[in-house]
Amino acid sequence: MGTSGTTMTAISDPDLALRDAQKAIQSGDFATARQITDALLAGEPTHKEALYMAAVCARYEGRSADALAHLDALKSLSPDFGRAYQEEGHLKRKLGDLSGAVGAFERATRYNPALMASWSALADLYLQAGNTDAATNARAQADRVRALPRELQAVTNHIHEGRVFRAEEIARAFLQKHPTHVEGMRLLADIGSRLGVQEDAEFLLESAVDLDPDNVQLRLDYIQVLRKRQKFAAALEQAGVLMARDPDNPLFQSHFAIESMQAGEYETALDHFERVLQKIPGDPATLVSRGHALKTYGRTEEAISSYKAATDVAPGQGDAWYGLANLKTYTFGDDELARMQAQFAALDIDHMSRVHIAFALGKAHEDRGDHDAAFLAYAQGNALKHQTVRYTTDQMHAEFDAQKAICTADLFEAQAGKG
Repeated sequence: MGTSGTTMTAISDPDLALRDAQKAIQSGDFATARQITDALLAGEPTHKEALYMAAVCARYEGRSADALAHLDALKSLSPDFGRAYQEEGHLKRKLGDLSGAVGAFERATRYNPALMASWSALADLYLQAGNTDAATNARAQADRVRALPRELQAVTNHIHEGRVFRAEEIARAFLQKHPTHVEGMRLLADIGSRLGVQEDAEFLLESAVDLDPDNVQLRLDYIQVLRKRQKFAAALEQAGVLMARDPDNPLFQSHFAIESMQAGEYETALDHFERVLQKIPGDPATLVSRGHALKTYGRTEEAISSYKAATDVAPGQGDAWYGLANLKTYTFGDDELARMQAQFAALDIDHMSRVHIAFALGKAHEDRGDHDAAFLAYAQGNALKHQTVRYTTDQMHAEFDAQKAICTADLFEAQAGKG
């Protein structure tokens, strides 16, 4: 395809143009791929896939500054887009910034656990740094994803890039052929939970756990759905099954503590949070969870101490700052305000932590009577949160149209009396 034809394709049919760009990248023809992505971005500067491919081209062509600029734009548009962080990891590794590469690959796998290249890169980088346990875990994660059927790899990727309905189509088609595949059942339950169909998710996970009772991830997902359905006693029972399996496992202790808290058993929860902290001193997530339990239990001063301990060991832990703000009665000091402002401006913190810090800053400014700064912080928090919302009116209209097409008067008449 010539340059003029490519440009026309990019304008008239972006999806076809992107497929052409991908083929060009795979064949090593980065000049053609760049022409296509440049044409797409000229007409639609916020096209996520075009920005991603433009960054890939720039890295291969040695245009590191352009690659970083494309990635910054992409991450600004979609802060939880895992492939953006994976590409950033490749670029930083190429530039010799190995610690930056590790951070980028870690964020990539957090946002999209189906990214085998990121897991493999982490395994290599951890090993270079002498962190053999982390390297072994990363290699195991890469092997786990690689072992999945291709359909389920695609489902996982679609889920974590926000294409939930497409993921559902593939998962249902796969399960029609393999109705007892527990990972397929788990992924379809995940989709159901994301779409708010918690009852179906619970049924799928309950069935999957019966088929594979030793599968830890299945049971953890089952616990989460039971909690969402406010079946706190049942969730605690399932957490107890994990504890019985390995009472000294800090992950299981943490889940048992959280479910005990949800069930109103605060002393048990606090005891198990302490056990986790004995094994992992200063773990910020556990300090925050313990703070939540203490707050709910009415031990406010101890909750404050736990939240503050979390901010001391992990200043970018947004949950901790938000926990303090959400007490309503806590007033941030000038030093805390400055620390939050520094973290909000930092480039390497988790997106949701930035959201939570924005809201905590709003509270801090509001308490000082600086209402303009407070409104600005709240607006920033809402704008950042909005970036992670997958809802579109077009998607909802398509769903309603599909429902109307299927759920006709004739259908209801034919199914009358069936409940």
